[in-house]
Amino acid sequence: MSYRTIGGVLGMFTLFTAYLVAGASHACSCEPKTTGYFKQMGSAVATATRLRNRIGLETSLTGVNGSPGKGRQIMIDRKRGNCLACHRISIMKEQPFHGDIGPSLDRVALRYSEPQMRQMLVDARLYFPKTIMPPFHVKAGMHRVAKKNANKTILSGQEIEHVVAFLMTLN
Repeated sequence: MSYRTIGGVLGMFTLFTAYLVAGASHACSCEPKTTGYFKQMGSAVATATRLRNRIGLETSLTGVNGSPGKGRQIMIDRKRGNCLACHRISIMKEQPFHGDIGPSLDRVALRYSEPQMRQMLVDARLYFPKTIMPPFHVKAGMHRVAKKNANKTILSGQEIEHVVAFLMTLN
């Protein structure tokens, strides 16, 4: 092989590599930003592996089964659950403004057990200490709470059960 051929091959390789690098950097700048939540959690697979041995809250908070229909309504209610502010759920595409701060809840019932989801709703800090997801059923240890909401939970025990029932349908 002559030097001219080698130079041509190396030149093409250099151009191709530069094209790939430029394309990759362009693709990265267009994707949704990586938030602290995702930096902490990593991929869903890594998270599921980490949680595999964590049982969660086995028993219902109220002893009464939740209603998936009511759970769906709580999740989309901007004054109660407000789950869509942070999470994307494909089957709720008619609802506006899905967030991308938290992981997608599509197929969440395949990733987590019912007790694990119940625990994450009650207080996800047990699994993810640096999460920005609010504890929906905790009164103590809260910061910057309005006086009218002091010593109250965001969701009642039965509302948690309704949301868990809906999340269990997402498989």
